[in-house]
Amino acid sequence: MKLIQGRHGKAWASDMYEFLGLDRLAGKLPTEGMPVRDIQGVQVYVKPLPPGPPRKRQSLRVTAICECGRHVPVGRMHQHKCKK
Repeated sequence: MKLIQGRHGKAWASDMYEFLGLDRLAGKLPTEGMPVRDIQGVQVYVKPLPPGPPRKRQSLRVTAICECGRHVPVGRMHQHKCKK
């Protein structure tokens, strides 16, 4: 899987906010999620926030689609072992 590059190597959360067109200082993803978009050749989307009480962590909502078809959290892309 191709990794998304940020300012200092692999993309960090602040880089992803910028790539998604969001305010990195606000630190909030849209509740309704975001559609698929291409970031450095990788298809990325944001999952909608599930209903219920607010969650403390939103980091695993930003998801990449691998060439093999698996949907992998962007922060875990470096751990994905592609079968393709």
